[in-house]
Amino acid sequence: MRFSIILSATLFFCIALSSAQRPERLSYKGNSYQIVEIVEVKDDKASLRTTDNKTITIPVRFLSSRLRAKAENLQKRLDKIRNSNDSTSLSVVKANASETEIAIQQSIIQGTPLKRWVNGTVSNDQSDAGLVVISSVTALDFKLDREGVPLPPKKVKGSAIFISGAVMIEGAGKKPFNQHVEYIAWDTGQRIKHNGQQIPKLSLKKVEAQLLVKERTWTNAGGNRLVASLASVIDGVGNFQRSDDTEFKYPIEKLSEEDQKVINDTVKERYNELRSTL
Repeated sequence: MRFSIILSATLFFCIALSSAQRPERLSYKGNSYQIVEIVEVKDDKASLRTTDNKTITIPVRFLSSRLRAKAENLQKRLDKIRNSNDSTSLSVVKANASETEIAIQQSIIQGTPLKRWVNGTVSNDQSDAGLVVISSVTALDFKLDREGVPLPPKKVKGSAIFISGAVMIEGAGKKPFNQHVEYIAWDTGQRIKHNGQQIPKLSLKKVEAQLLVKERTWTNAGGNRLVASLASVIDGVGNFQRSDDTEFKYPIEKLSEEDQKVINDTVKERYNELRSTL
């Protein structure tokens, strides 16, 4: 199983999305558009998302030099992926991959917890453990692009996935009731009881990455064995840790098929776990 395809595309999409925060004006057939994202490139045409959340399709040759360079780069990467025989059941390497899927995949591969984007109002009910916020998409402020055109609210911000409903944020401190707040916090995976319901507990402190696979005996294709835990997989290379805290890297593709299956099954399990919290 190859993870390099997933990570390379994840990084590319994250770069593409971050640069898309600043819309670019484009004129075509007498119409003017504000482009925020290249959605897909197929043959000689590019599908583009506008600030009013519409998708338009325009021949690549009519794009600005900046957008054309991005489209051509995307086309090359997608062609390389399509021509590859390597794949995984969890691959999000596709032109219409959602930002949420990308954030989840990045969290899985790097062994880090999800970052949550909380945008809402401070609850009248406070918790001694932290700040209780009622987070809702209706609380989002419309942002304006450089031309003064409102941008549609997103469910993902800075690779952090929007969370809805009541949430407790540890380390946020006291705030006046009903004050609008916005945080990007780490999901601790814990739930606390508040007003008779279990609500997610987040932390402004970065939560320590969890091991992808706990300590076990690994076997490579040559039959050699070694006991270690697997912290993460970056660009197809596993970051392993011995019990004495020493670390080493080893290509996942050189492990036995059984060991690769263990990693793949663990990735699936973590994916389902993270997905269930959305």
